[in-house]
Amino acid sequence: MSKQLEKDSEYDKFDTDHDGIVTDTELARSERMIQIENLDKMADQQRVMAWAALGAPPVLIAFLASTWVTLEKVNALSGLTTTYCAAMGTIVVAFMAAQAYVRGKAEA
Repeated sequence: MSKQLEKDSEYDKFDTDHDGIVTDTELARSERMIQIENLDKMADQQRVMAWAALGAPPVLIAFLASTWVTLEKVNALSGLTTTYCAAMGTIVVAFMAAQAYVRGKAEA
């Protein structure tokens, strides 16, 4: 005996053949599609993060080299700038490596 979906059920979106019954196959297919969409969104966010991390240090360095910042301030901030640039690169590499590891485990 199978149970029919109620009218306007939230599970109706998983009923791909529109017979009123959500089978295990339909549910598994829908779950896989949601997983693929989430991985795609995550990849988009990683790209945005990578571009921001690549763009921020040159902008910071250009600002420090501008005429608005005095030489004394540049000397005082040079160590901080170096650390900031290195940290941005390290964070991006660590995050992307962790995500690649998790994605590899999920696909295995």
